[in-house]
Amino acid sequence: MNILITGASRGIGLATAKKLAEKGHNVGLFATNTATLEDAIGDKAFKKALKKNRVIIGKLDVTQPELWDDAITQMIDHFGSIDALINNAGVLVSGTLPTTDLQKQLALVDVNCKGVLIGCHKLAPYLADSTNGKIVNVSSASAIYGQPEVAAYSASKFFVRGLTEGLNIEYDRLGIKVIDVMPLWVKSDMTEDLSVTSIERLGINLNVNDVAKTLCKLTTRPNRKLKSTHYSVGMPAKVFQTLSQVTPDPVIRWVNTKVGAK
Repeated sequence: MNILITGASRGIGLATAKKLAEKGHNVGLFATNTATLEDAIGDKAFKKALKKNRVIIGKLDVTQPELWDDAITQMIDHFGSIDALINNAGVLVSGTLPTTDLQKQLALVDVNCKGVLIGCHKLAPYLADSTNGKIVNVSSASAIYGQPEVAAYSASKFFVRGLTEGLNIEYDRLGIKVIDVMPLWVKSDMTEDLSVTSIERLGINLNVNDVAKTLCKLTTRPNRKLKSTHYSVGMPAKVFQTLSQVTPDPVIRWVNTKVGAK
C-alpha cells in the first residue's frame, strides 16, 4: 500500500511509519519540520525501505491547502497512487480555558479540525481510485465526553469523531472507508510535560507503539473487514466508550468530574 502520514516526524506518526515500512509498505512521511524528518528516517527501521525507495518525506502544514496539493503530487510522482491517509498531525494545549493563550487554542483548532478536514477533502479523488482506499483519523478518548483542562482539545476531537462518522457514510459510495482511533493518554513528546488532573489520577498507560500497532493493523486491513467506525485503544478507553453508550449523561458527567476536575 501507498500511505501518506501527517505529523510523521515524531510520536505516534513516526512510530506508525516505522511499522508500516518494516512490513513492506510505501510510506510518505510529512510534517512541518523537514529537518526533523531527515533525522527520523535515519532510524534502522527505515534502512531496507530507503534502499528500495519505499520512503519519501515532505513539508506539510496541514492547515494550508496548497501544501496538501504538493504532498499529494510527491506521493503520486514517487509511488504512482495513494491508498491510505493517516490524519495524525495534532496539537494539545492544557489548562483552564480563560488562563491559556487564546492564539494557541485557535491554532489547536486550526490543526486538529481544519487540518483533518482539508486532508479528507483533498485525498478523496485519489483514494477513490484505490481498491482499498482508506482514511484513518487519529481522534482521542476525550471525544467520548468533554474533558476539563483540555476542553478545546477535547472539542477538536469531537469534531474529528463527527467528521469521521459523516464521511464513513458519505464516502462509502466512493469505495473509501473512513474510521478513527481513540486512545486515552499516550506517553509521547506531546504529553511529556503535561499537567492535567486526569493524568494524575489515571496515569499514562499507553505508549506510541501501542497506538502505532493499532493504526498499522487498521490501515492495512481490507476495507470489507472493518466493521466499526471508532476503534478505542487501551482497556480504559474501551471501557469508557462502552459505558458512554449505556450510561445516563449525568452519571458520565459525574465520573468525568471525579476523574478530571480538581
